[in-house]
Amino acid sequence: MATPHDYRAIARKTDRPMWIWAGCALTSVLLLFGVGIVVAVTVLNENDEPEATLPTVWPSTSGQALRPVPMPTGEMVAALTDETGAQVLCQVIPEQRWEEILGGPTLLEAGGSCHAVTAKLDVSAQMIAALPEDTSRGMPTRTTVAGKLAVIATDKDGTSLSVELVEVAPHNGASPVLRVSIRGRTTETPGSEEKAKALAEALIAGAMPPGPKLPKIGEDGEIPLEKTEPGPIKDRPLPVISWLLCGELGRALGVPADKAKPTFFAACELNGVTADYSALSTAVVPTTTIAGLPAQVDERGVVVQLTDDPDGQTLKFKGTGDLPALAEKMVPPLLGR
Repeated sequence: MATPHDYRAIARKTDRPMWIWAGCALTSVLLLFGVGIVVAVTVLNENDEPEATLPTVWPSTSGQALRPVPMPTGEMVAALTDETGAQVLCQVIPEQRWEEILGGPTLLEAGGSCHAVTAKLDVSAQMIAALPEDTSRGMPTRTTVAGKLAVIATDKDGTSLSVELVEVAPHNGASPVLRVSIRGRTTETPGSEEKAKALAEALIAGAMPPGPKLPKIGEDGEIPLEKTEPGPIKDRPLPVISWLLCGELGRALGVPADKAKPTFFAACELNGVTADYSALSTAVVPTTTIAGLPAQVDERGVVVQLTDDPDGQTLKFKGTGDLPALAEKMVPPLLGR
């Protein structure tokens, strides 16, 4: 450090008063001290931030635990109900692969979408009707993922990625677009775009092994009739449910099902009688039981409640003839009894 003698010498050489040089030295010391304080405060603030952790309660209040479901092949992933599709997307790749892509231990649950969380990320994957024209993160950019048309939008909070798996007209009952959303739970999410693309590629490979294409869908939702082995409708693709309904209608009516008219929307009409499956229905007000299940019978037809939820899955029958008796014959095989 300079001594008073040194400052006098400097002042003589530069013709500047000694107090100016002393002031400069003092200013430098104060600046260094201030920088030190800023650094210390920053470090303390960082240390005060709580460490991100996984939720302690899982599944969440709005989620459902994973359960065994049949895995689709071909294009049939685009024809599942929302809850079945969510279960499938959560399970078509191993948990270890989820953790590799997302960068840490991962919790999974189903619902309207496959929902995954890590200590730092909140992720959803679901099948939707069409590519979005815009997103909550702004106008998406067109790209390709796994050789398929996609749109992507990214900001500091995360990434929204949608990939068209099957080319079909929107709003015809199919859900041909995979949407993956990644956002941070506590902080910004660098690398979210890369993670979203990697996850989409893995899900597409898992959910679309070689298999059948979607049936051709007409303007009114009609599809060609295909003979299908009898079996339960639970977790089956919508057109397969339609074909199963056609088969059971024919057996219950005692007529060939060759002239049955299936639609993509899990329904079939034969000889003036329509059987219709719904994953989400208006509330059933039971008036009787059919096949041991709550059922509502009135002038509109018969509605059989398939789950404990009155607003949940139903089978509806309408048309001519003894509909309660018809339902008694059809419901057990359609539930795998």
